[in-house]
Amino acid sequence: MASPPTAPDHGRFQRLTPVLGLFSAVTLVVGEVIGSGIFLKPATVDRTIGGYVGLILVLWVVCGLVNLCGALALAELVAMFPQEGGTYVFLREAYGRLWSFLWCWTEFWVIRTGAIAALAAYGAISLEQTALALGWSIDPMHLALLRKGGAIGLIAILGGVNVAGTLWGGRVQNVMTTIKVAFILFLALLPWLALRGDTVAWESPWPERIDESLLVRIGIALAAIMWAYDGWGNVTVLAEELREPERTIPRALVGGVLLVTLLYLGANVAYHLTLSVEQIGASFIPAVEVAKRLLPRGGEALVYSMLMVSLAGALNGNILVGPRVVFAVSRDHQFLSFFNRLHPRTQAPVRATVAMCSWAIVLILLADVGSQSDEPLFDRLTNYCIFGGSIFYLSAVLAVFVLRVRRPNAVRPYRAWGYPVLPAVFITFYLVFIVNLFVSRPRESSFGLLFILAGLIAYLMLAEKSAGIKSDGQGTSERL
Repeated sequence: MASPPTAPDHGRFQRLTPVLGLFSAVTLVVGEVIGSGIFLKPATVDRTIGGYVGLILVLWVVCGLVNLCGALALAELVAMFPQEGGTYVFLREAYGRLWSFLWCWTEFWVIRTGAIAALAAYGAISLEQTALALGWSIDPMHLALLRKGGAIGLIAILGGVNVAGTLWGGRVQNVMTTIKVAFILFLALLPWLALRGDTVAWESPWPERIDESLLVRIGIALAAIMWAYDGWGNVTVLAEELREPERTIPRALVGGVLLVTLLYLGANVAYHLTLSVEQIGASFIPAVEVAKRLLPRGGEALVYSMLMVSLAGALNGNILVGPRVVFAVSRDHQFLSFFNRLHPRTQAPVRATVAMCSWAIVLILLADVGSQSDEPLFDRLTNYCIFGGSIFYLSAVLAVFVLRVRRPNAVRPYRAWGYPVLPAVFITFYLVFIVNLFVSRPRESSFGLLFILAGLIAYLMLAEKSAGIKSDGQGTSERL
């Protein structure tokens, strides 16, 4: 008879306290996904696809459903292993400790900290644009300093909130996600209320035929849309801090991804009811143009302020989630034992939080060093590691198949609905996505692979210091 999955015996290491419920789990899924994507990426998609509004809307829905397939797969894994760490745990159980360490390596140095730095920088810019929309004047001489100072301040404030405890980080996430969801709903309904039938006509919603050129453009558009959906799996990282994670996280994943898909569809319909495809493609933030037309008094300031809240919510989610990955990997590797302690009063992984926020601030301070372009350093670093990060995301969903074979009798409180078809849909889609990334960005993709190789070298140099702690009672290797 199979025994139920158990949390690893971490000996002297502490487990985190379950203080969050279903609502917090859903807000984390939604809040981590909705950042700047729905505000910035529709312009990119429209410029790429052209005037085919029907095709554009279908692509947004298809990407949502593909991510739902991935969410259903991860729901099975987190129900099997309700442990802090999320993707790190799934990779460890399916492939061993080396591959999972490499995920944490890329997470800390580039992917997560790069996201924190970028979100903070964009949040500071949104604050600046809100002030300008309200008529405030800003000295151009001090603009760069104010942007960096604002970004660092956002990281420091939200880092302090999460150092104060998971409950505080969860509360901030709940409030910010509720605000941004309410705004996107308002944005989706606004054209129906304000235009009263005076909407933009969709002259050619569908292409007459799909040729090779259009397929290439669809691939580029899908990459932009998938970026806007990124982040839904981060809730799995907080498994130990959620009450009844075996039930809570699957529900949050499915409900959160479906809600985001509906919100994205509603917002895109609103954009195309109010503006032509050419106007959307020519704009930087289509929501601003919608607000200027439908809410001429104060609409622009409203959108920028809501964008700032949206970015701050996504930033808080990353600061809440990221340090838990470092904390989880520190349980398995003696050479990272500095990070395996919780604060005695707040029960938060303070050391990991401070380390991750500090490195993100360093990326902001170094943003202009050696730069030959207008693209910030942390954006370039993240682009260089998108390919490697995508390999890990694909590996996490593929772990459902691996563990079904390797541990067929393991207790699965939740079994992925639609297995094996729906997980295979996600894997197939992601394989095409990764190939497209490599073809379109060969230099950046190669750098991502080299960065993973650097992590391998670091692991081999440090692994001898590890005490080799077993992760569970089901035969996981102590070493590689």
